[in-house]
Amino acid sequence: MTQLPFPSMIDALVANARRSAEQIADRADQQLRVVVRNTYEHVPFYRDHWKSSGFSPDDFSGRQDLPAIPLIDKDMIVSAEEDALDSRLTPQEMFVMSTSGTSGRAIHVRRTLLEMRAVRRGYLRSLLTAGARPWHRVLTMASPWLKEKQGSFVGKIVKTHHLLPLDSPEEQIASIESFKPDGLIGQTGGLYLLAREIVRRGKQFPLAFLCPTGATLMPEMAQAMRDAFGTEPRDLYGAVEVGGIAWQCPQSNYHIDADRVVFEVVDEVGSPVPAGTPGQAVVTALYQYAMPIIRYRLLDITAISTRTCDCARHLPLMERVQGRVNDFLPAPSGELVSPHFFFHLYDHAKTTPVKEWRIIQNELADLTYEYVPEEHFNSDDLRIGMDMIHKKFGQDATVRAVEVASIPMTSNGKRTCIISKLRSKATPAYRPWIQDEPVMPLPDDQAGVNRRIKASVGQEPDSGEENHQCQH
Repeated sequence: MTQLPFPSMIDALVANARRSAEQIADRADQQLRVVVRNTYEHVPFYRDHWKSSGFSPDDFSGRQDLPAIPLIDKDMIVSAEEDALDSRLTPQEMFVMSTSGTSGRAIHVRRTLLEMRAVRRGYLRSLLTAGARPWHRVLTMASPWLKEKQGSFVGKIVKTHHLLPLDSPEEQIASIESFKPDGLIGQTGGLYLLAREIVRRGKQFPLAFLCPTGATLMPEMAQAMRDAFGTEPRDLYGAVEVGGIAWQCPQSNYHIDADRVVFEVVDEVGSPVPAGTPGQAVVTALYQYAMPIIRYRLLDITAISTRTCDCARHLPLMERVQGRVNDFLPAPSGELVSPHFFFHLYDHAKTTPVKEWRIIQNELADLTYEYVPEEHFNSDDLRIGMDMIHKKFGQDATVRAVEVASIPMTSNGKRTCIISKLRSKATPAYRPWIQDEPVMPLPDDQAGVNRRIKASVGQEPDSGEENHQCQH
């Protein structure tokens, strides 16, 4: 395979983020032309898909031409199998990383060594920005395979220890007490539950840095982490398919890794929406040749930020992720219910009666609310939450509150807390999920998202779809 461009370590860690916005954009356009041309010539899936849609790389000059390229999704990549790979490479030349597969279709991402290094350097830059240093002792909450995937820098220089998501709170806290970490990185849902348990026990473990990743960082989750670890959590937004996408700087703004990815926010047909307008997140990897990711639907709802940041980094900004497309559940009224609704069921109760929960939509007006009770469980407060669900989905709706010992967790430390078993053919009147006006105001400018999310994006939630990481 001919030599293809990659960013140097100096560029990846320091120089690129300090370049002007114009320089960053020009370099992205130049690299886009390289990756689009290489993909068309050597990856059968993309070549066939693009030809059928009438796209040719001869007409492509940069980011402004991206809407001419058809969107793709996970199912398309998985179904393409070997045709989604560069035909010149052998399996022995590639490393494999996989998603958790709780939606029933795990995607196995293949990269060359140079591509792995580019992804790792992107993550390293975000960690350094969050306060991590090579001499810090780092605790990572992740699945066991991550321990085998760490690079030579991490493996030989940084002192690391791994928490397993399935370990009990006692085992996790014991690891913190014995290892005495300076920093903690891990799945957002797992870190939140750990932080809550630490606070519950009246403890605190001050850290130099804290980086949750893998799920939307809700305000109540961030507060629990502050209380438990005495520092501000710096969110890392990414996907196994492309690595890091954006990260919070010391000003708490989300900077996009625009030197590694092109990040778009689009409407239901793939056209860009104005900055500040929520839409669907779409990503293109600039340095993935073995298994290209070009205009890939992430199924997250966010917006390109209209704000500026004074942290001296010129990478563009995005707003925080508001949720996943499939996290929004249709109600009999026609309203599309935001995931935030379920996170705030007990705002008007005296206590939060549950430690963990998940909501399962069996039919349009048939829901099961599974919960793990708090130590000082209050059934009256639970009833307040169930009454809110009834009001939202209709008084004729069936809402079952079922006590369980625990909520299932994937090996990657994620929890499936919002599940819809509906199929479009079963509820045609409620697809696309759209309404003209939101029924209730939503926090942080989320009002209006319901008007923009449509099922015509081509994603229908499977039974047991991993729609949202547990955030409560």
